Amino acid sequence: MNRKLTLIIAAALTLAAYAAPAATVSAAEMSEKEKALANPYPNDFGPDTLAADVLKAYPANVQAGYKKLLSTKSGCAQCHSAARPLNSRFVEPEGGMDDAKQDAALAKLKKEQPELFADGSAWQVETKVWSRYVKRMMNKPGCNLQKADGKAIYEFLSYDSVKRKTGANAAQWAAHRKGLVEQLKTKNPKRYEELKEAKDL
Repeated sequence: MNRKLTLIIAAALTLAAYAAPAATVSAAEMSEKEKALANPYPNDFGPDTLAADVLKAYPANVQAGYKKLLSTKSGCAQCHSAARPLNSRFVEPEGGMDDAKQDAALAKLKKEQPELFADGSAWQVETKVWSRYVKRMMNKPGCNLQKADGKAIYEFLSYDSVKRKTGANAAQWAAHRKGLVEQLKTKNPKRYEELKEAKDL
């Protein structure tokens, strides 16, 4: 009887030894989508599409970039919900890839809309912020985003960030972001505190 029990325990320990490395590998190989779900931002609690009337008013190339963003095979949605970029606080000043134009647009925003620089949880206004973000996402493991698609998505995000978050839409945007931050605080207080400490809400 003791011999049988010993064999059972030995077998169980052997199985456990093989199972442990598998669990470690699984964590190490966690997909980008799984990482995004495990580490939410306020953005993730917002809508993952734009209202049809908003999109309809955008230029054709910007609408094309939006469609690329939504793709689960070759766009942003392959790694996280489209809600993350659509509800982001990032605002890139107008001017495209022209540094001088973006700098001038940034100076104009600071002068005419100082509220955009007073609340970091509603707006993060920076030159090239969407350009950097898209490039960083393209370098993530397993990202299938091609250069042309990345450019189209960047054009949408930079255009959309100014149109929906500034000017006449600024107050509405601030209220929207406040609601998203409150949702994160209520539903995931630990993550809220982490982001608050990092000044990354």
